[in-house]
Amino acid sequence: MPGLREQSIEAGLADEAILKQVRKANKMKQEIYEYEPGLADEAVLKRIRESVALKAAYGGKDTPLFDLDRVWKLLDGAIDAHIHSGPDACNTRLYDELELAVQACQVGMKAVVFKCHSTPSARSAYIVQKVVNQWAEEHNKKKIDVFGGIVLNYFVGGLNPEAVTATRRVGGKTVWLPTMDASFHRKVFGMPGGIDVIDENDHVVPALKEIFAMIAEGDMVLSICHQSAKEHFILIDEARKAGVKRIEICHPNDPMSKMTAEQVKIATEKGAYCGLFCGNFRPELWSWEESLEMIKVVGPDHIVAGSDCGHFMGHTPVEQMRLYITEMLVRGIPDKDVEKMVKTNATALYY
Repeated sequence: MPGLREQSIEAGLADEAILKQVRKANKMKQEIYEYEPGLADEAVLKRIRESVALKAAYGGKDTPLFDLDRVWKLLDGAIDAHIHSGPDACNTRLYDELELAVQACQVGMKAVVFKCHSTPSARSAYIVQKVVNQWAEEHNKKKIDVFGGIVLNYFVGGLNPEAVTATRRVGGKTVWLPTMDASFHRKVFGMPGGIDVIDENDHVVPALKEIFAMIAEGDMVLSICHQSAKEHFILIDEARKAGVKRIEICHPNDPMSKMTAEQVKIATEKGAYCGLFCGNFRPELWSWEESLEMIKVVGPDHIVAGSDCGHFMGHTPVEQMRLYITEMLVRGIPDKDVEKMVKTNATALYY
């Protein structure tokens, strides 16, 4: 058994070890208190400090107040050229067409265009139009136009000329090429199969040539959807040759139909409009930097803005259009250019 001296030495050693642990804990505690994660990432700080939108939102007393009347004036008479309504066999939607049309009518919009991946929206648009007209009269609101059409997915037989004929006969306005059933869409998602719009020799498939003739005869809108950049060029040329006058490139800022700004510029020079839809500003699909570059390179004279909303995870289409307009103005896009994208160009495409 150790003596008193030995016990004293051992206690001293033990105390020193405890003191070391305490000092280490205090140092860690101090470091935790003093660490500022908000200042740690220079890349994040750079984005924050250069963000026009954040300065407008959090600039304080030295930042001029944003004039919200600019937004309401631009929303009044606007056209949302891309709305997803319910019910849809593919996705859960926020509202049906009647509810969405009434919401748009409340803020004075000129027209809404309903798109459904699984079923034609042409027939229901006719019925919704009658009801929303009555609602507008009862509430002393301007009437709003309701447009529908058909998406050529497998649900309607794919590239089915008979389905296009039926859509046209009931007043359908838009023919959207395949979306989730397109072969390029499936390629992006790593899935096999899908609907081809061109053959191995880069020629438009016969059924689609027939459909182009029908679209031209009915003066309908052709929307090129989830196709590749190469397919876009081939389809635009063939559609123009068939006499199609109204052509829309559907969200070329989306991975399922991705095109560069320079490619879109060439496509618009061929006579197509660029449908630049924001789709809830989903970061995996949407980039403000890319979109501003698209507006700069392509030019506001050739762009149709829309929400691409109605999804259960996002805003209502009307709210998203308000946000879209607001964000463009805050980022320095002139009111007259925003007006072209939300009113003038969509009117030229649909009227």
